[in-house]
Amino acid sequence: MAKVPPRSRRAARRRPAHRRTRKHVGFRRVVAFLVLVLATELAWKGGLLHLHHHSLATRITIRTVAAGGGLPPLAGPQSVTRAQTQETLDRFVSYGDPVSCGGGNKPLVALTFDDGPGPYTQRVVDMLKRAGARATFFIVAKEIEGWPQLANEPRQEATVGAIGDHTYDHIDLIGATQQQLDHEIVDSQQVIQQHSGADVRLFRPPYGHHDIIVDHEVQAQGMLEVMWSVDSRDGVTGTTDTQVLHNVEQGLRPGAIVLMHENRGTTLHDLPRILQAIRARGLHTVTVPELLAADPPSISRLRSGICH
Repeated sequence: MAKVPPRSRRAARRRPAHRRTRKHVGFRRVVAFLVLVLATELAWKGGLLHLHHHSLATRITIRTVAAGGGLPPLAGPQSVTRAQTQETLDRFVSYGDPVSCGGGNKPLVALTFDDGPGPYTQRVVDMLKRAGARATFFIVAKEIEGWPQLANEPRQEATVGAIGDHTYDHIDLIGATQQQLDHEIVDSQQVIQQHSGADVRLFRPPYGHHDIIVDHEVQAQGMLEVMWSVDSRDGVTGTTDTQVLHNVEQGLRPGAIVLMHENRGTTLHDLPRILQAIRARGLHTVTVPELLAADPPSISRLRSGICH
């Protein structure tokens, strides 16, 4: 057998070792690659799982908030009877002064919505029902008679609160003739009572404009004029939903009467947040008659109209 030169022998001995090293390196690279792939896949799946969990939690949170989430109703304790509210209204009507707020001694606020009914009415009613909240609706009679599909909305509103008169045509009553006052106040009251099935004992003049003649006409019909202490300004062109929310939150305090409009997109958008803000402050929602019966303003506060 031919002898292998020393140089060739050393090379021959190195080749198997060299091949084993390349195989080992290659194996390590494959393992590292597989580990990397596996780690990436796990991280990706983990991210998806986290994202899915977050989305699910978000859906649950939204659904919980929308449905009340098992929280207690926002409405104030039902300790005021219908007889008490009627007696209270009779007393305040006899004073002859508009009311702008309650006494501020109990954690009660009155949300009020003007200019309905309209296309957003049912959604507003549904939101209030889900939160267990109560409110007062000042209705414009022409909206009922001009839109037959809305004729049943006042009855729906009456299920979550009190109903008020906001005139027949939503016109400024300053300088109105007696005939116009009869139509705007009296005819409107009758139409609203017919469609709501409720006694209409509250009146809000459009734009808040009234004088002694208007006051006497409203009083003669057994109604109480209701103004407000907090203006959301949702009826002002250009007011954003952020501004509306800020305006309401700034004025939320015991005894507040909040002015809003049920047919504004900004109000519809903000209402859930407004209800949450009321709850966060430990306040409860009541109708205007319930507020006056449970926490009436003092005579001096009533006469001055100053609520802060």
